[in-house]
Amino acid sequence: MDLKKITIVVLLILLATISVTKVAPWAGDPQNHTHSIAQTEDKITTVMTLSGGAAATSATLSLLPGDMCTPIAEQMAELSKYFLMILSALYLEKFMISLSGYIAFSILIPFACIILCGAVLFGKKNWNVLAAKIALIGVVLFIIVPASVKLSDMVYQTQAQRVNTAVEEYNNLDIGNETEGGFLNEIATLTNDTVDSVTTFLSGLIESLAVMIVTACIIPILVFVFLVWLVKTIFATNVLTLDTSALDALTGKTNK
Repeated sequence: MDLKKITIVVLLILLATISVTKVAPWAGDPQNHTHSIAQTEDKITTVMTLSGGAAATSATLSLLPGDMCTPIAEQMAELSKYFLMILSALYLEKFMISLSGYIAFSILIPFACIILCGAVLFGKKNWNVLAAKIALIGVVLFIIVPASVKLSDMVYQTQAQRVNTAVEEYNNLDIGNETEGGFLNEIATLTNDTVDSVTTFLSGLIESLAVMIVTACIIPILVFVFLVWLVKTIFATNVLTLDTSALDALTGKTNK
């Protein structure tokens, strides 16, 4: 075995070691992602407030005599299910903020380095491309969650006032307040103002739900699809295709 191959293998092993022992703990430390985690937690708090408000208002409206507010109560009960879906997506996003980087640098990048070592030692040209694919997947996994969080927050901030207004409308209803002026106190004396307040809150919930679905579900999916398309495009080029002459020539020179 020549000195050049030994040097390349040692460097690759060193790179894998640094990735596991230094980079992975840094990438997986929540303290290094405080801003993204704080943004996600703020959205979680808002979603929990709106979900609880929808459920509480629906339960309170079901106590009203007659069927005047039954459609509104049923609609709010249905909306609470969608808020639960959004809440689950936000919690998954929160966990993946730090977990994705740890997986990338503790598993995928070192694995790619090991495959490259095998390519150098055994002269397997195809292994170079396999290692490149695994490494690129690791990089994409590392950047996909922060990128989606950043883009989602930029979109969310444009509609944050609408969501905050819905929270204020729920607080103004005073659900559960049995004192004078509270919503429960108005059950016996239902007025048009009460119905208008509940209807306004329902409209705010629907708008807030649309904003949350776009920012917590649709945008992360679009970012993921874009990065997958980007990876496929990169590997479709002449530089990274398995059967390209350029790659074969480059690999051949490395292994000589």
